[in-house]
Amino acid sequence: MKVTTVPVKTYITKSKIPGAGYVINPYVGCPHQCLYCYAEFMRKFTGHTEPWGEFLDIKMSQSILHPAQLFHQHVLLSSVTDAYNPFEQKYQITRRILRQLVDCQAYVSILTKSSLVVRDADLLRRLPGCEVTFSLATADESVRKCIEPGASSVPERLKALETLHKAGIPTAVMAAPLLPGISDFRAIVRAALPYTRTFRFDSLNMRATFQHKLMDFVELHYPQLLALYNQIYLQGDTSYWTQLAEQIRAYGAQQGVCVEIFFGRKSSFSFAKTPDAKPNPAVSPAGEPQLF
Repeated sequence: MKVTTVPVKTYITKSKIPGAGYVINPYVGCPHQCLYCYAEFMRKFTGHTEPWGEFLDIKMSQSILHPAQLFHQHVLLSSVTDAYNPFEQKYQITRRILRQLVDCQAYVSILTKSSLVVRDADLLRRLPGCEVTFSLATADESVRKCIEPGASSVPERLKALETLHKAGIPTAVMAAPLLPGISDFRAIVRAALPYTRTFRFDSLNMRATFQHKLMDFVELHYPQLLALYNQIYLQGDTSYWTQLAEQIRAYGAQQGVCVEIFFGRKSSFSFAKTPDAKPNPAVSPAGEPQLF
């Protein structure tokens, strides 16, 4: 892992994400190494030659956040990195920013895969409004080790969710991305249900930047699902997601939880969707196109 400190003028950026006025990304890059990471596009802006997941730029800014600018504004931590990646333990950039957000009396939404967020419970309680959303693409730790090798384990995230819940800090779970035939949404809800009543769901949006890595994983561990992935992502058959959304709504009603589904549309907690990756005619065999 190549770790570098880089000077920046400010941490805060005006947000184009619905539901957030501003976004703060304290780092560039992410060591979680998620197979499905949409943020890999950031690599082309950094000048790094290292693969995504093998470098981290630690932003260092001398400027302070201005209370008048951020008073009761909604700030998202973070959109293209995890503000609580393992290096935050040492550098504490996110904690310093949170101290300033407390002074600004901002409303803060945190989206993370890290149990480290519990360290800052003292600051989160002082905000006029906050919500910590834990991202869970799976409740199966063996799957997590393959698709999110650098992130906190599933048990660690659930324990952190419990800790924040008991501390009175609003929590939610973002079950995303749901991997067709792999992610068990019911298992995710059952695991987190004691500590949150808010669940958000989003589909896997296949991008060219990670298509081969993800399909290597599917072929190795779930070869029986290759036909399903071709059906969804090359043939454009959305019936899988339509049926899954119906199942999620029914299960949410049965469990008495708040369910939000973002399949095929923008959400307050994810980026605008980009077109699904198209097959490369130069490498696609004759006949039915294949993702892999």
